[in-house]
Amino acid sequence: MAADDRKVLRVGIIQNGQLIEERLLRKRAAVSLGRSPRNTFVLADAGLPSSLTLFDVRDGTYHLVFRPGLNGKLYVDGSVLDFRALREQKLAHRDGDTYRVPLGAHSRGKVVAGDVTVLFQFVTPPPRPTPAELPAAFRSSVLRFFDWPFVVALLGSFLVQVFPVVFIVSRDYPEPPGGLESLDDRFVSMILEAKPPEEKPLEEEKPKEKDKEKEKEKRPEPKPKPKPKPEPRTPEEVAERKAVEMRRMQRTVRKKTILSVIGSEGEGPGSIINTLRDDATSLAIAEAFDGTGGVEIAGDDLGLRDVGGETGDVAALDADALRTSTERKAVTTGKKEPEARIRGSVAARGADEVYGTGALDQAKISSVVRRRLGALNGCYEKQLKRNPELAGKVRVRFTILESGRVGDPTVVENTLGDAEIGRCIIARMGGWRFPRPDGGTVTLTLPFTFEPSG
Repeated sequence: MAADDRKVLRVGIIQNGQLIEERLLRKRAAVSLGRSPRNTFVLADAGLPSSLTLFDVRDGTYHLVFRPGLNGKLYVDGSVLDFRALREQKLAHRDGDTYRVPLGAHSRGKVVAGDVTVLFQFVTPPPRPTPAELPAAFRSSVLRFFDWPFVVALLGSFLVQVFPVVFIVSRDYPEPPGGLESLDDRFVSMILEAKPPEEKPLEEEKPKEKDKEKEKEKRPEPKPKPKPKPEPRTPEEVAERKAVEMRRMQRTVRKKTILSVIGSEGEGPGSIINTLRDDATSLAIAEAFDGTGGVEIAGDDLGLRDVGGETGDVAALDADALRTSTERKAVTTGKKEPEARIRGSVAARGADEVYGTGALDQAKISSVVRRRLGALNGCYEKQLKRNPELAGKVRVRFTILESGRVGDPTVVENTLGDAEIGRCIIARMGGWRFPRPDGGTVTLTLPFTFEPSG
């Protein structure tokens, strides 16, 4: 680059005989002056129009622009010419209602507009001032001025105090306590069947020994009550009373013991003998229980005694009528298969629609939703116990407020056919917390897919 190309335009403004501003214009651009704040030089109360362009740039070359009403002089090729001479010698070319004169690296001159005089020339710019820098010895040893034990203690204190706050803020709000409908069926049945504790009567305060002695002295000794005389009974009444007691005792034994199902032929299908063999009502008990292990029935030599004497009454066994087998046999019971737990799975795809005045990274939204899917799966598995074939999709529209909380969650689609799951999802999402959006709120619609997993 030539030395002339490195020169820049230097402009000075003189008003009422005083220099009010001087500037080096390092960037080649149009230069104007006037009252408008958009001008290069802003002059108030100078009798100038709002904007007056004095210098323009075309193809990287400055041009002096003047109107017929302006006066001035320009140094051209060793001679000084005024604006009139420039027009007459055709050194200034007409451009509309203005004249243009190309300027070189050695051009200089002045323009007079009212009481404002503009002086200009092209000069070599001075070097830019270098920014102040710290000494090399100081720059290389800044770290040695740190008190490292204090810095480590400060960072540790910051982590200890900030981590619990971040952990608490990132957690969901606890679900508000509900009524019996929010509990499992087994807990509800336990609560309803539980009997209230019996209230114990308050024990009366025991009087002191001295008070007891005084009360004994004051109280008169009770007279013994006369014993009631036994009523005279006839032999017929005594026999009838014994028969009534005997029938009552038989009914009690029949209801509370095995005799309620072991009876005579008149007992009908309720007899245990009928359940052992087909048409076994005419068999003896020993024959009916033939082949069973663990318990043996006494034979006819022990004998049975008929209590009622009528057909259909329960037969009572004499003492030692039943005897246990001397051989012990293990009693095997069926094993209960463990109940298969019905599980469900929930998946969340990307948002169907996102709009609002704010902006929030989709990756941050997905991260929060993935951490909360377990709570939504709990809503699904609770209803899956009642309907194992429950599956479908739920779309929820909600707004992430400027604080990061969830506002106005609404179910817009539910193909599960179970409104309870939608209400549970809305309740759980009310406690979610997202990062704060930039510039406002964000409204989006998320689809959740539910299906049983085994």
